[in-house]
Amino acid sequence: MWRNCGMDVDFLKTALLGWEWITGGYFSVILVGVFTMMSYIKYHKVIYPILIGIAFLPIQYFIFPQSFTNFAFIFVIAAVCLMVIYIFLRQTKEYSG
Repeated sequence: MWRNCGMDVDFLKTALLGWEWITGGYFSVILVGVFTMMSYIKYHKVIYPILIGIAFLPIQYFIFPQSFTNFAFIFVIAAVCLMVIYIFLRQTKEYSG
């Protein structure tokens, strides 16, 4: 039984097999998403999760699947766009509302 589950080849994949099955293969995406949301909730700044994601992009590229990297890029682009919109709409001197 131990030989058939892949424990001798990749023990980390075998240890996460149940979680990957429950989450449909997106365990790493969900885990990092939870950590990102925790840092945003604690500090209330969008830039901290972005910096965390940028710091892990080289690691993500080699370790995690391609779908995780695509999710990270979309998340960062959305956050940066929201920051730019917030800066233009709320932080200008001409804002009267």
